Amino acid sequence: MSHPAHIDKVENPQPHAAVATAGRIEVSAEQAARLLAAAESLPLYDNEEFYSTELQKAVLDHIRFACVDEFDGLINSIRNQIAEWPYWVLISGLSFDRGNRLFVAINRAFGELVAPPFEKPRVQLVHYIQPATDLRSSRGGRESERLHTDTADWKTPVELISMVCVRPDRSGGGRSRILDIDTIRNDVRKRMGEESLRLLETQPVPWQVASYCGGGIDWRPVLTNSSICWRRYTIDFSLLSNEMIALLEAFEEIITTAPRTASFLMIEDEMLFSDNTRTIHSRTPISADEKSDRLMIRSWIRTS
Repeated sequence: MSHPAHIDKVENPQPHAAVATAGRIEVSAEQAARLLAAAESLPLYDNEEFYSTELQKAVLDHIRFACVDEFDGLINSIRNQIAEWPYWVLISGLSFDRGNRLFVAINRAFGELVAPPFEKPRVQLVHYIQPATDLRSSRGGRESERLHTDTADWKTPVELISMVCVRPDRSGGGRSRILDIDTIRNDVRKRMGEESLRLLETQPVPWQVASYCGGGIDWRPVLTNSSICWRRYTIDFSLLSNEMIALLEAFEEIITTAPRTASFLMIEDEMLFSDNTRTIHSRTPISADEKSDRLMIRSWIRTS
């Protein structure tokens, strides 16, 4: 597996915690077995039932109570990693139950799991990501192949996202890509200049709000000093000046060609946690994607 070479910080593991390095957490087999057993001691729930915040909390409390040291050690390792650059972490060694109970519990430890209204097959709280149902782009390919912020069409995008690889693409397609806000700001400053960076931080752009969030337009900038929101097709370019359109197109070129974008192929049961306000993400194309059996599950987490 390939990981970005510029991530080199190492943390000292705590008792009962996963062994952690920056960008990666390795869970021991014993820890993984105890967490899985706790999850499998719960009843199976339908995906729609997980919209209940009370059920989310009950699943969390049950699994945590059954193996508090292992669970808290893992959560603390994840929290420490995503709080610092590069604001994402890959967790290996876990085993996930088919009812997604452990996945829900880990996510609920950080906040409330949220999603659009339930509508199979695309919209579920534990969202199943398959190439055949990914949104197509008017510019070719899939929207998931372009670096973006999840829930950019909400007035306040979610703070955290997590994904688990259920099945990787057999041909090695669908590599995960992540780019962090620090790198983006440095590249914009270097290649576009301070004035362009200032405009991206101060000039609001019109974001189209999802109909289930009330619709309409919400004006906010693409960058702040410590955050990014980017998904081109959610911005209404018809409301922008030619100068602002040119600025956003140049910005898109910067992030598309950023040399320090992390790229790696997730394997079965690997879990990716990232700060949705300080990173943007995508996947690489998948050939004959309608026939690929690649499957990921994803959750959006509201922390406030």
